[in-house]
Amino acid sequence: MTNAMKIIEMLRIIDNRAKFMGIKLTMMKNLLEKYKDNKELLKEVLKLTEGTRLHELILEAYPPLEELEKELREEEYKIKIASEEGGGEVEGEKEKREFCAFDGPVSLIAYTKEYLRKYYLGNNVTRIFYDIGKDYAIKLGINNYEDMINFMKEEFGETSIEKSEPLTIIVRNNKECKNCRASEPVCYLTAGFIAGCLENMVDRKYIVDVVEKKCQAVGDPYCLFITRKSIRLD
Repeated sequence: MTNAMKIIEMLRIIDNRAKFMGIKLTMMKNLLEKYKDNKELLKEVLKLTEGTRLHELILEAYPPLEELEKELREEEYKIKIASEEGGGEVEGEKEKREFCAFDGPVSLIAYTKEYLRKYYLGNNVTRIFYDIGKDYAIKLGINNYEDMINFMKEEFGETSIEKSEPLTIIVRNNKECKNCRASEPVCYLTAGFIAGCLENMVDRKYIVDVVEKKCQAVGDPYCLFITRKSIRLD
C-alpha cells in the first residue's frame, strides 16, 4: 500500500467512524495538514479519490488543496493537448493500454479489470480492486486462517501459508491472473481480500498492508503475498 493509499484509508476510517460532520472535517483537516509540505503526495491523494464523495470531503476539510486541484487540472489539460498535437496517445497512455495481455481464456474478473484499466480507470484500477477485495472480506466476516484459506481455495486458487513472520501467503493457479501476461503483479483483488480477512482477525485494530511480490502473470510459478500490520488504530 502506497503512502497516498494509507492516507486515503485513514480518511475513510474517519468518514465512517466520526458521526458529526464538524468533528469529521476537523479530523480530516488535522490529518491532511501533516502532509502540507508534500505536494506530490497530496496530489496523489486527490487523483486517487477523484469522482468520489471522499474527494469532496477532503476539499471541504482542507481548502488549501483546491490550489493543488487546479494544478492537476492544468497538468491533465497539457497532457491532452500534447496527445492531440502528437496525433495519438502520449507514451504513458500507450504503456497503460499495453499493460496486460491475455494468452488464453481468462476469468471474468481479469477481463473486467483490464477493460476498466484501459478505458475508464487507468492505474486507479489497482486501488479500486484492492479495496473491493478488502471490503468483501470484511463484509463476509472471515476472521480465522482456516476459513480464509478454504474460501480462497474455492474463489481464487490453491492457497497456503508459507511462513508467519512476515506472514507470507502463496496462491497457485490464481483465477485472477490465469492466462494473463503482464510486466508486474496484477492480483489486486486477491491482495485486498487477504488484507480484509487479516484486519478481521485483529478486530480491525490495525490497517493491514498486503503486497504481491510474485505473480504468475509475470512468469513466476505462483502468486506470493507479503503482509504486515502497518498502522495501529487507537
